[in-house]
Amino acid sequence: MSAHQGIRLGFVRKPNRVVSPTKIKIVHVQAKSSAPVPGLSRVSPSAHLTNSAAVNSNSTSELLRDQENQLNHSSSFSRIAPETDPLKTKTEMPKENLANTKKQFPLTLGSTLGIIAGILGLAAVAMSTYVLVTNSMTTIATTSSSESPYDYYWLKKNANIYILFVLATMMTLRWNSTAITVAGVGTIGVSANQFNYPFGMVLDSTNALYISDLNNSRVQLWSNNAWTGTTVAGQANGTSGTGSSFLNKAAGFAMDASGNIYVTDMYNSRIQYWPSGASTGVTVIGNGSCGNLTNQLCYPYNVIRDSITGNIYVADTVNQRVVRYLPGASSGTVVAGGNGQGSNNYQLNYPTGLYYDNSTNSLVIANAGGNNIIRWVIGASNWTLLAGSPNGTIGSTSTLLYYPVCVTFDLYGNMYVADTYNHRIQFFASGSQTGTTIAGVVGVQGSNSTLLKFPYTLILDSNLNIYVADSANQRIQKFLRY
Repeated sequence: MSAHQGIRLGFVRKPNRVVSPTKIKIVHVQAKSSAPVPGLSRVSPSAHLTNSAAVNSNSTSELLRDQENQLNHSSSFSRIAPETDPLKTKTEMPKENLANTKKQFPLTLGSTLGIIAGILGLAAVAMSTYVLVTNSMTTIATTSSSESPYDYYWLKKNANIYILFVLATMMTLRWNSTAITVAGVGTIGVSANQFNYPFGMVLDSTNALYISDLNNSRVQLWSNNAWTGTTVAGQANGTSGTGSSFLNKAAGFAMDASGNIYVTDMYNSRIQYWPSGASTGVTVIGNGSCGNLTNQLCYPYNVIRDSITGNIYVADTVNQRVVRYLPGASSGTVVAGGNGQGSNNYQLNYPTGLYYDNSTNSLVIANAGGNNIIRWVIGASNWTLLAGSPNGTIGSTSTLLYYPVCVTFDLYGNMYVADTYNHRIQFFASGSQTGTTIAGVVGVQGSNSTLLKFPYTLILDSNLNIYVADSANQRIQKFLRY
């Protein structure tokens, strides 16, 4: 872990409710040597603030006022004089990572801070510490988030320590546990209002919903508030085939900014590029037969596209690998797996869902057969565990998964998993391996508005409403955030 990265721990969790707490960021500081600083002890995730009065408010303004009162009556802390105060008054923080803009100051610490009970021994020459406070205002943890805007002040102690004191507004994440059906009627069929196992989903800029209809071998477009879908790839009558106008098991797919789609044509072991408005597709990856060469695929499940580089990543599921294809290339490079099926950290076990993290140049993989979610940095030889069991153990507790097919993230780094065989959607606060069920009921399959049955995939809209492909119920369910 880098000195500036910090440790990200979980948010407060209640049923269908997740609180993204008020954050106090203690940004900086520079130690004169690499030795641990005396008097500054490490804390566990359950550590508590020593000065709860300073953070026992429910609003930013109250928190500032309480902190101001403490400073005015404290012999340890004082405001920097106006002529040297780099901020003077609270200001909106620019939208950039504080760790990249921190200033260097001399630092001498001989006792714990008045604000916190010591966060980390400063074993590194420079580090940034971020403090997260839950809505109960008692538990602390650290985070490397770069959300904005913030209110922030400079404080100092005995002219030897400078602290950037940052406040962010509390955000609550919660969803209605009763869903709204936005596509499908709950029965298998080939009519325009029916599905035969809906699989992948994409929302365009107008919030129109594109859905791959797996066993009908087609991709359907459902406009806002529409009662029926329109076929945009494959055959409207559900006929499968190998020709350029056909698909055979339309699984995951990706869309570019122009509305062109890349469809995982699973049983044809290829990726079809379907221009917007076209009646036929073009094979851009694979040759139509199952194989393990770099220009071949074998029953791929999913495809994603990096919008910045145009690189395409394919979950080549039966080959137990993820392959990257540069724009225009027909042969790819194995960037994850490719070492046979298994539970070792250099192997994959039926990879299905993919998410590309541009900030870390890594893939987050729903390793369905391994019953876990893993991160594989491009160029690395093995993965690290994000959620589930490291050895493939099946389970239905908050820390285990059962054949997770899809994974995605919100802008705050929180992770959402379609825990398919547990019939639920799991929420993992950024950095946490303990999940919260936010849709469905663990281990209970059903067709009412609170239950799911083998949910294959999920996506989020800009308001963090959740769309779930409730596949065995032949419908798309929307869980509203409120």
